[in-house]
Amino acid sequence: MNGKIIIEEIKKAVKDVQENNKDVISIDALLNYLNVLDKDASDVDEDTKRKHETELTVYRAENEHNLAHYNAQQLQAVEMFKSVISYGTAALKSAILINGGAAVALLAFIGNIWNKSIPQSAVGHLTSAIAYFSFGVLAATIGTASSYITQYCYGHNYMKTGKVIHILTLALVIGSYALFSLGIVGARESFNVQFTTNK
Repeated sequence: MNGKIIIEEIKKAVKDVQENNKDVISIDALLNYLNVLDKDASDVDEDTKRKHETELTVYRAENEHNLAHYNAQQLQAVEMFKSVISYGTAALKSAILINGGAAVALLAFIGNIWNKSIPQSAVGHLTSAIAYFSFGVLAATIGTASSYITQYCYGHNYMKTGKVIHILTLALVIGSYALFSLGIVGARESFNVQFTTNK
């Protein structure tokens, strides 16, 4: 019970005495009355204190729970981000590796058949296959650079630019695999022409 309420109670008690046509208040009665008010105020203060401590304990528990949940979500997001980065890096490396390996293999093959007579159409298919593989390496290499730019944009809150470059990176990686497929088709056509001519 706060001081203002106690003062209001005393005023009310004095007015009651005054309304009963009494001009004198017994000191003993007044002291007894003040003691009762003091006891009530102490009881109310203890109840308020216990209630406040209970509410504070509940608040702390909820806060700790929310903080633990937030930390778990952040940890999961970081791990997910790391796995996305590692898979993206693996996709780019494999695109460079398969296209570059195929181009080198075809160049070695051309080196072996250079002095031999091969049909002009077979040579055309081989050169187009090497071009596809080479452009596949180029697309994957540009994709590697654009993935760095994407992470830079996301890290500096350029979200729109980051999303656009992210989509461009995906297109470059998919394009690199598509160029590898076209290179395979070109090499296959060259081998078909070579083998049907030699029969």
